[in-house]
Amino acid sequence: MTDVENLEKMIADVFWVEKKIKNKNNTNRCIQPLNLDNGQKISFFAYNFMNRLSRLNEKFKGSSEDIRNICEKVKNIGETHNSQWAGPYSELVALDFYTQFSEFFDVSYINILDIRQHKKSIPAKIGQKELIDIDLCLHLKNMDIFTDVKSFNCIHMNILDEIFKKVEKYALETLGKLILVGVDNLSSLDYMEVKNHLGYEKNKIFQALKIAVKENRRNVNYESKDGIKFNFKIEYSNMLSTVKDYSPFAMAEAYKYKFLDYGNKLIDNEYSVITIVKNPWFNEETVDFGDFNNLFYRSLSRRTFMELFKMDNFAREVSNFYSQSDLSVSDISKSLAGIVFIDDNSAYTKSRENLYDAYFYLNPNYANKEPLTIRKIEKFFHNSFLSQIKDFDDFKWDNY
Repeated sequence: MTDVENLEKMIADVFWVEKKIKNKNNTNRCIQPLNLDNGQKISFFAYNFMNRLSRLNEKFKGSSEDIRNICEKVKNIGETHNSQWAGPYSELVALDFYTQFSEFFDVSYINILDIRQHKKSIPAKIGQKELIDIDLCLHLKNMDIFTDVKSFNCIHMNILDEIFKKVEKYALETLGKLILVGVDNLSSLDYMEVKNHLGYEKNKIFQALKIAVKENRRNVNYESKDGIKFNFKIEYSNMLSTVKDYSPFAMAEAYKYKFLDYGNKLIDNEYSVITIVKNPWFNEETVDFGDFNNLFYRSLSRRTFMELFKMDNFAREVSNFYSQSDLSVSDISKSLAGIVFIDDNSAYTKSRENLYDAYFYLNPNYANKEPLTIRKIEKFFHNSFLSQIKDFDDFKWDNY
């Protein structure tokens, strides 16, 4: 049984829904460990994945539409290559996390909003037509919180891994050399610079690394036309060592424009929150050491809510997403009510209580309604899973 066939069977066994994936030979880091047909023992990740599906089936079995949407996301995981599984997988993680608290509020999955009812929203102002698609809505007493779910995958490595695989394949098939390619620290590279420009340089980097492999070189210093500098390492064996010098504050500076990417998910008359899911299998950039993630998430949120709030320059100057708009950076910042970061610990534990680490940050400068506060929403998360919430801050005393 292939990894894809195993996933199809899993969907049928749990949800009693038939889903077919065209490429039966596809695999990725998510679905490979789920396939126990090859005699391997069940891993923490596989155990948690299967139990997550069972919980979601139990929560949403009364809604055939929700079950259909969940099954489609599981199917999407099996259709993806490399780290692209992160997107649909993250939606399932967030859905499972929030429904742990469903004794206090309902969660609706896949919310399609008529943009005519949100004429002052960011999507309407950037020219989006007809519909706004938002993953989840938390129906709290006296308020709704709409939240779209995004995976926190490393954009640098998504681009570079594709290049590395091509170089390694070329070295083996053309030169008969078994190599590994890596790159030194990327944590302080500006997110928008990489996102907007690095993709255009993929072929140049590939050619530079090909030449280096032909010449048996171990180091390649490369500078893009926009001044992004890389130090690539080539190892002619099965061991590769690269330098990783992480700072949560430098990383927050590098990623400070990240949430501009999600302007098309921000509405005007209800609270809009972005939920970010991080799993080390699709993001090795954060380190889970000490308080690193807490410091990084909090610092990034402060920059998003406070620093960007003061920027009156056009958003199009820092993000191509707003190329046809006169919106300012500040307009986007003050339309985001909060950010929730969820660290998925599926690969490390079977404990349900320790499965997720969550960090809630609320924007004190939110402009569309009275800003959310800890006092307003913390009470809706008070059950045995409250221990998963590691930080909860509305920056009431830190807004300067």
